[in-house]
Amino acid sequence: MKTIKFGLVAAAVLASLAVPAMAADVTIYGRAHLSLDSLDNGDEDGTNVSSNSSRLGFKASTKLEGGLEAFVQIEQNIRFDEGSGNWASRDSFVGIKGDFGQVRAGQFDTPLKAVRSKVDMFGDRIGDIRNLTRTSTSGTGNADIGNVFDERYKNGVHYRSPSMNNFTFDLHYTPHNNTGATVDNVQESYSMSVSYEVKGFYAAVAYETFEGQNDLDPSAVRVGVFYDITDAFRLAGMYQNASDVPGGDRNVYGIGASYKMGAYTLRSQYYVAGDNDADDTGANMFVVGADRNFGKDLVMYVAYGVTSNDDNANFRVSAGGRDTQLSTIRGENASGLSLGLQYSF
Repeated sequence: MKTIKFGLVAAAVLASLAVPAMAADVTIYGRAHLSLDSLDNGDEDGTNVSSNSSRLGFKASTKLEGGLEAFVQIEQNIRFDEGSGNWASRDSFVGIKGDFGQVRAGQFDTPLKAVRSKVDMFGDRIGDIRNLTRTSTSGTGNADIGNVFDERYKNGVHYRSPSMNNFTFDLHYTPHNNTGATVDNVQESYSMSVSYEVKGFYAAVAYETFEGQNDLDPSAVRVGVFYDITDAFRLAGMYQNASDVPGGDRNVYGIGASYKMGAYTLRSQYYVAGDNDADDTGANMFVVGADRNFGKDLVMYVAYGVTSNDDNANFRVSAGGRDTQLSTIRGENASGLSLGLQYSF
């Protein structure tokens, strides 16, 4: 089965090399997203500056004969707060697309992660849904190590179908999510989704599974949806069931809303992480905020969020897309007040 998969990808790449090409179109883009945060771990608090999924990227594409197009992207994380970054650390890939859809290879978000990105009212901010959807080795929070959903897998191969009656299918295969070569394909993973999107409405269901540690093969089913009740008012929600993860199965679910008033946008969301196999290991997270848009490229915002942990849980409020995070004391509430500025170019 693996030989067949490799053969199909190799055939697509070789076919693209045999087609004459036009000159490439190159684009430089990026985002500077910083925030001034007051973070509380349940016992102490402090003031921090955080660079939140800030990036610099390069895109290029070339039209080919036969209706094909070759494309490439190189994107890296930029730490504006500490003056550092890692080359090609974010979505970086090369691929080819045409009437058949598109195929690409490299490191990039999985279809499961993409569903959350579409419905998260506070992506890369205080109160990001990833505060609850990630799972650690202890199964009682989102530690920096362990089995984690919402990943950007290494060594990925991804196929996206053309849109058919507004439906799109995505399949992402990773032979091993690690560096270097392998002979046993440990950490092999699959992620797939079916999505439906028209103006003002989006719905998707995704499934992901990978080879974990300690004889566990974590998997997750995720459903996400948003609906624009009016041009100004959007409702969104997401449900996730994670199984065969450390600590036992866990459900995460919640809703969010946003309302536009001229240059301002009010937003909030509430999410719940249920207990796993142990008692009192759940949490709920509430966050509220307001944006001020200065044109389409510059946004200033304020947000306040609280994650209320059960006695045996330590979920955060400052994780998910943020480079400065504060671990939470088990059984205590985490909170954060954030003033942010986001400039896209």
